[in-house]
Amino acid sequence: MLRQQDERVNASGAAWLSSATRDPRATRYVWSIDPGARQPVDTGRIFDAVVIRANLGAVVLQALIAAQVPLGAVVSASYADKWAYLVGPGSGDAWRSTVGPPPAPTRIGWYHYIGPHGCLTVPGPLPHPDTSMRWVARPGLDTNLTCLTSLARAYLQAVPTAAGPN
Repeated sequence: MLRQQDERVNASGAAWLSSATRDPRATRYVWSIDPGARQPVDTGRIFDAVVIRANLGAVVLQALIAAQVPLGAVVSASYADKWAYLVGPGSGDAWRSTVGPPPAPTRIGWYHYIGPHGCLTVPGPLPHPDTSMRWVARPGLDTNLTCLTSLARAYLQAVPTAAGPN
């Protein structure tokens, strides 16, 4: 089970995240003043992201926990009903060859892969209590990235589960 934790990202997690921004020093300054401030981070160099619907994200999370595989950082954006799993940079082709092309946006298995030259907004190291963006699994703990193979396996198992009975 995912251990209960406060939502604070530790110093190494914040440093890692800020290193993915265009101006790490400015990002660290913003977070020193407002640790809940959302910041855009570039994808493709330090990490990529697999974005999926929140209901599917929750099922995938439970499958990863049950499989006892290392879990990397996961962002929840409830206003958009989406979760983003951070994965190794340059994993897009491997992801698509494993799970196939993305289904139509109206389908339960919809996903969006954000890779090189992309951008992902992340919550600050200590998200505001009433924010719609938070860390489901924060960076700076055991590992920052979820294994793409484990994520793809959990995703493929979760799609029929999240769709519910026909």
